[in-house]
Amino acid sequence: MSTMARPQPERRRSPSGYRRGPWLHGPIPVIGIVGAIGAGKSSVAEILVGHGAFVLDADSIGHALLDQTPQREIVVARFSRSVVQPPTELILHETINRSALASIVFQDQKALRDLEAILHPAMQRTFDKAISRESRRHRFRAVLLDAAILFEAGWDSLCDAIIFVGAARETRQQRLLDSRGWSGEAVAARDKMQWSVEKKQEGASYHVVNNGDREALVTQAIDAWKAILVSRRQRNRNVRPESSGDSDV
Repeated sequence: MSTMARPQPERRRSPSGYRRGPWLHGPIPVIGIVGAIGAGKSSVAEILVGHGAFVLDADSIGHALLDQTPQREIVVARFSRSVVQPPTELILHETINRSALASIVFQDQKALRDLEAILHPAMQRTFDKAISRESRRHRFRAVLLDAAILFEAGWDSLCDAIIFVGAARETRQQRLLDSRGWSGEAVAARDKMQWSVEKKQEGASYHVVNNGDREALVTQAIDAWKAILVSRRQRNRNVRPESSGDSDV
């Protein structure tokens, strides 16, 4: 599928009221990566790390915040101690049992919204700090925000460009069965809680397909990467005509 740029959707404020970060259109681009569960967003991120990208993995950040105060206490107060995992020899404090929590929120839309209301503001602050830090330090050529619910959470307002990663439903289901043991019904339940693939595609700037051909995926990911960096360089030249013409690709 072509990586040609699509018209950008209107930027929105997130449901929690956050505005765009001051780094947008700044020294390094912020690139969102979206796609359905199992499409291979992390595979694209991994490829681009090799070309100078810094990755913010929304799932990993959300999981870490679950076990930090005050989020852990608020989650327990909302969902009861049935989601608490006792200390172990390796982890000496109580943690959140993510499987138990997932079994609740992916069967109940209101429960999922309550969890998002607890976690998303803290996740947004984490993104803000990391993007601002890397924009100041110039250690990387771009920041990637890998987030399945980028649009739903309003985090697309942080991004200069967005890459959509697509894969056939059967391919996604097989990957998730192999990697996580999820049944087709479990995948469908999670898909139902997110925007449709078509709606995510419409909001993305660039598209890549990940149906198992690694070489093709690498080519598409790098093409999108180069296009984003070239666009950013051209914009910066228009804004700052005195800037140097060093290559970004």
